[in-house]
Amino acid sequence: MINIQKFVQVRKKLKLSQTELCQGTCPLFSTLSKFENNGQVPSFKILKQLCERMDIDVSDIMDSSEHKYIAHILFEADFAFINFDYSKIFTLLSQINPEVDLKRQTNRIHYHYLRGQYALRSDRNQMSALFYFNNILTTQELPENDIYRLLALNGCSQIYAKQGETEKAEHYYSQVLKNIMDVKIDNILTTMHALSILCDAGEFYGERKMYRESNALLRYAYKIGAEKHVIFYMARILLRQGMNDIDQSKKKAIAIQHLHDACAFARINRNTITLNQAKKLLKQLNG
Repeated sequence: MINIQKFVQVRKKLKLSQTELCQGTCPLFSTLSKFENNGQVPSFKILKQLCERMDIDVSDIMDSSEHKYIAHILFEADFAFINFDYSKIFTLLSQINPEVDLKRQTNRIHYHYLRGQYALRSDRNQMSALFYFNNILTTQELPENDIYRLLALNGCSQIYAKQGETEKAEHYYSQVLKNIMDVKIDNILTTMHALSILCDAGEFYGERKMYRESNALLRYAYKIGAEKHVIFYMARILLRQGMNDIDQSKKKAIAIQHLHDACAFARINRNTITLNQAKKLLKQLNG
């Protein structure tokens, strides 16, 4: 929220009266008076204009707790994605005014990722999704192993793969492959994000018979899931491993074990699609 007291303190420290700050403009003076005396916050455009005259940014008069509040909304929306609760995501993101609330780069990047995911998963608008993902990828001085950069790369790769532009998809996934194992996984949200990237990339490379890359990503995903006790993606990981085993003509027993494990995790997660795929392959193997 805007801290009116901070605003007044800055104005008085600069020894500016309300009239001087408004430079004699009556409508602006009236707005400023209502803001300082009655708590009526003006439009962002006017507030920005007043702050610029005092050589400060709007973020300088926001409560520090406001940044925490915005971060909380963004993380709530992130977890809503895991549960496919798109109506909740829309409600949460609607509470954020990008011009006012996203002064911190971390919040801005997080917001762009969520908007890109919402455009891709709910609106089915690939162009809008690419717009938001590219906003992240063009952010200056963003570390190559930043989880939201890798999520943006993953999103772009998926879009280009669906469009049949394999070379572009491979270009983005090559950057994922290079940096994903350098991500510091120290909380449940980062764990879920890393697993989703590893799973998507593992499937992408497996479908294109690039088994060395696929298996490396899938093994790392399984390791993370086991160490962090996160089983949400295990069924998909094991299914793809079983498919890779079959395609590479590995021992039947290895493929069967992977597929049986995939069935077990799919039942726990109620993932009927993966369960049916694994059952079908087991039936073929057992002839």
